[in-house]
Amino acid sequence: MSDNITETDTGDYPSSGYAWYVVVLLTLGYILSFLDRIIINLLVEPIKADFALTDTQIGLLMGVAFSIFYATMGIPLGWLADNMKRKTLVAAGMFVWSAATCLSGYAKSFAGLFVARIGVGAGEATLSPCAISLISDMFPEGKRAKAIALYSSALSIASATAFYLGGQILAWANTTDTSGMFLIGGLKPWQIVFVIVGAPGIILSLFMLMVKEPKRQIRKAEGEKAISFLKTIDYYKNNLGSFLGISLLVGVMTTIAYSQFFSTSLFVRTWGWEASEYAMRNSIGLLIFAPPSVMIAGWLIDKLHKKGVEDAAWKVFKVGFIIMIPPNALFPIMPDPWVALIVSFSGLIGIATVTAAGVPAILKVIPGKIRAQSIAIYYMIISMCGLLIGPTSVGILADTFGNLQYGMALVPATFGILGICFLPTINRIYLNQIKKEITI
Repeated sequence: MSDNITETDTGDYPSSGYAWYVVVLLTLGYILSFLDRIIINLLVEPIKADFALTDTQIGLLMGVAFSIFYATMGIPLGWLADNMKRKTLVAAGMFVWSAATCLSGYAKSFAGLFVARIGVGAGEATLSPCAISLISDMFPEGKRAKAIALYSSALSIASATAFYLGGQILAWANTTDTSGMFLIGGLKPWQIVFVIVGAPGIILSLFMLMVKEPKRQIRKAEGEKAISFLKTIDYYKNNLGSFLGISLLVGVMTTIAYSQFFSTSLFVRTWGWEASEYAMRNSIGLLIFAPPSVMIAGWLIDKLHKKGVEDAAWKVFKVGFIIMIPPNALFPIMPDPWVALIVSFSGLIGIATVTAAGVPAILKVIPGKIRAQSIAIYYMIISMCGLLIGPTSVGILADTFGNLQYGMALVPATFGILGICFLPTINRIYLNQIKKEITI
């Protein structure tokens, strides 16, 4: 059967200027979503002190509460994005996650903060499925790659921005008399931070609501009907190995990355740094190391592919995976904070490389007709691994050993070693898979 995909291009696209305006709005939303998602990292110590929480409970707030909806709603939200106005979904999501972030500042207990974090995850789950769909319908096929790249590349920048802005707001809240200020009067500094970082998203949601919904550009397979989700499942009954193997290895990466949600507390407790100091220094390192590593990995994959290397992305992936583990396992137990920070930056290179190579590697073994659904499943797997396992495991280990350094070192070491043990088997399955004709 033919697997060729054609696009019905009516030429009915918005103007280039307006399309890029919407892309900028979506990218700003992505940055704000990440700020609202990780701002709790900078506030662990005061929250823990005020609510008398354990590290395990903090881990639940960082991972489990956020992931209850975020990691599981990608597939149904992707379906909704195909069947209703996407701008409305995005605007509603922005409002929900931003309002939930603000409400986190008024929480009076662990339970209240847990519910607010669920709201943050539920709102943020709407963004990316709708954003990619919107961008695809606002640009002709030959011009949309740059727009998607701008939106996607915001992740590294968003992470650095989140640490920088969050640190600045925290420093301001700690040194300013806010008792007479509207909405934040009487709140503690950590509560003020939640309210301030959440507010811009509420305003942005109004701008998003006023966006004109672009006309959908219909895609169809020649002589074929749409492939159902059940058909996707049937395919993977016989072709699960390489897809699941890569997904779980990337899940190891996200577990390691999300375990670093405790990194601010590590530097505060172990070396006496202020949270705002760590945020500033870490944001600089993120900008220096993460974006170039992603770009270099992508460039190397393209270069190898042009030379006829069929498993180009997989080769780069394996290198990134191996070099990711030692620095991330070692930096928490370094004797000096500056050495620890530099070692953690070197670990970013591996994380960024795996991030860049994961999707291209997995696309190599996915038939075109089930690509979107498969990628949704892939992101669900890696999000659940990272969010459910990473922060919670660190919290449990820190409470067990009474030492956050051991908890943060053991999670990357344990899961990294497990990944390396399975790497030869996954490598063999993957190399066999790419030799097959992947049609459905």
